[in-house]
Amino acid sequence: MTEQARASLKRRGRILAAVLGLCVLVLVGRLIQLQLFEGGRWRAFAASVQERQVELPPRRGSIQDRDGTLLAFDVKATAIAIDGYNMTKPETLVSILSEELGTPSSEIRDLVYRASYFTWIDRAVELETAQRIEERAHEAGAHGLITFDAWKRSYPQGRLASNVIGFVGMDGAGLEGIELEFDEILRGQPTILHVVEGADGRTYQTEILDPGIAGTDVVLTIDAGLQFACEEEIEAGVSRFQAKAGMIVALDPKTGEVLAMAQDKGFDLNAYWKSTVEERKNLAVSFLFEPGSIFKVFAGLSALDTGVAFVDDIYDGNDGIEVTGHVMHNADNESFGPVTFAEMIEHSINTAMIQVAFLLGAEPLHDALVGLGFGEATGVELPGEEDGILRPAITWTPLDLAAASIGQSVAVTGLQLARGIAAIANDGLLPSVRIVASAQNSGQVVQVAEPQTATTMRSLMERVVESGTGTRAAVQGFSISGKTGTAQKATPGRGYVDEKYTSLFAGMFPTEDPKYVIVVVLDEVGSGPVSGGYTAGQIFQTTATRVILSERLASSQSETFEVGAAPAALTSAQLQAQSGQSLFGRP
Repeated sequence: MTEQARASLKRRGRILAAVLGLCVLVLVGRLIQLQLFEGGRWRAFAASVQERQVELPPRRGSIQDRDGTLLAFDVKATAIAIDGYNMTKPETLVSILSEELGTPSSEIRDLVYRASYFTWIDRAVELETAQRIEERAHEAGAHGLITFDAWKRSYPQGRLASNVIGFVGMDGAGLEGIELEFDEILRGQPTILHVVEGADGRTYQTEILDPGIAGTDVVLTIDAGLQFACEEEIEAGVSRFQAKAGMIVALDPKTGEVLAMAQDKGFDLNAYWKSTVEERKNLAVSFLFEPGSIFKVFAGLSALDTGVAFVDDIYDGNDGIEVTGHVMHNADNESFGPVTFAEMIEHSINTAMIQVAFLLGAEPLHDALVGLGFGEATGVELPGEEDGILRPAITWTPLDLAAASIGQSVAVTGLQLARGIAAIANDGLLPSVRIVASAQNSGQVVQVAEPQTATTMRSLMERVVESGTGTRAAVQGFSISGKTGTAQKATPGRGYVDEKYTSLFAGMFPTEDPKYVIVVVLDEVGSGPVSGGYTAGQIFQTTATRVILSERLASSQSETFEVGAAPAALTSAQLQAQSGQSLFGRP
C-alpha cells in the first residue's frame, strides 16, 4: 500500500470515528434530555398507557323484610373491561362477549373498538360466565380483557314487592323504589384500585388504594309472607273481576308500619330491563283516585266528634237531594225513607250524608280531612309519592261540600286512605306511616278525634260488614269493621261516566282492638257488579282470612283474637300450603 493510500485510509478512519463520536454524543445528549428534561412527560405517558385507577362499587347493603328475609343482596361477580389499543383478535372478542353476555354484537363491537385503553364491558358478570369468557379468549389467543372481582345484585324473591324494592342499574346505582330512596347508605364507599398492564393488554399488578366501605343494610316493615299473600289475592281479584288494575295496602294502625303494599302489576327484579314503565309504578303512592263512599266515615267521624250529629239522629234517606240546582242521588237511585246516622253509614246513603255535611260546614270538614292527612304526601320513604287533591275550603261551593262528604271532587292514594282508616282503628290517633324499620318518624302520632268517637265509628263500620253494603267482606267467627266505596270516574270533557268506576273496600280487625288495616282498590272493574262491596270486599275477605289463619298457626290460644271455626271455604291443603317458611305462605 502506498503512502498516499495509507494516509487516505487514516483520514477516512478519523472521519468515521468523528461521525461515530458525534452519534454517541447525540445519543448521550438525547438520553440526558429524555432523563433530565422530558423524563416526567414520558413517564406520565407510560403510566397513562399501562397504569390506571379503577373505581368499583363495594358490596351493597342488603334489603330485608321485618323478620330478616332477604329481598335484595349482593353476590360475588366479575367486572369486565377491555383495552381497545393493545387487544388482539377484536372480532373474536366481540363474538365471545356477545354470546356469553347475551348482548347484541353491535353493542359489544362499539365498546371493543372504542379508542381507549380502558372501556367497561359489564361491571357485574356472573362468576361462571366470566370464567367461560376468559377461558375462551385464552384458547383463541385473544388478549385485551381486563377483569376484577366485583358484586352483582340479586333478588332472591323474584318479583315479590318489586314495585317497593326497585332495582339498581349496571353501574350499581339505585334507580327505583327503596334502592333509589336509600341509595346513598346502601351503596357505601367505592373501592379504588391501581392497575398496571403490559403492552399485550394483560393485567400484571392490581393494588388496592382504598378498600372502600360496604353499604348499610335496610330493614323494611313489610312482612314478606303477608306481601306474598296480598299479591296473590290482588292478582286473582283483578283477573276474576277483569279490572284494569288493583292494589292492596296493609298497615299496622298502632305504629303506621306498612305490612304489605301489593298490586297486580309487577316485574322480575332479576330481569328488570324487560319491564315497562307502567309495570314499575308503585300504585299505592302514585295512583290517584276518588275514594267515593269510604269518605263517609271521615265526614261522619268529624260530625260525631264536633257534636253536630249523633248516632240516633234521623235524616231523610230518600233518593234525590238538590244542591244549587244539581240533583245528587243514592246508589241505584234507591230511597230509604227516614234513617238514623248509624243506618246512613251501614247502607252508605249519599243523600243523608250530604245533609250531615251541611250541618258540619265546609271549613270544619276540610280541616278534618287535612288533619287525617289528605291533600299532602304521607312522607313514606318511597320515591314518586303524590300529594293527592284537596282544594282549599275557601274555594268550596255548596256542591263541593256535598261532593267531598261522599268522596267526590277529592283524590287520594291507597296509602293515604289506609292511613286515614288507621286513625279510626287507633282510637283517633293518626300514625306516621313508614316502610323502613329505622325511619325517624317512628311513633309520631296526632290526635284527630276523641277515642270514644273512633270507637263509635268502628262499631258503625262493623254493622256495614254484618248487615250493610260490606257483607261479602265478613269472616266467619271474627269481628270486622269496614266501609265500601264505588266511585264513578271522571273523564276529560265528559265528566262522570257510568261505565268507569273505582271499586274499594277498607277494613280493620278485630273491631275491638284492630291489629290490621287493609285497603283494597280496583280500577275499572270489567265484569259483573262493579260495587266495592261485591268486588273489593271479596278480595278483602280472602286476604283477611289468610291473615287470621296465620294468627291461628302462630298461636291457637291467641289473646289477640277470639278465634272461631276456620271458614269452610279454606281447605286443610290450602292451609298447609300457606304455612311454609312464612306464616302467610312462602314468598
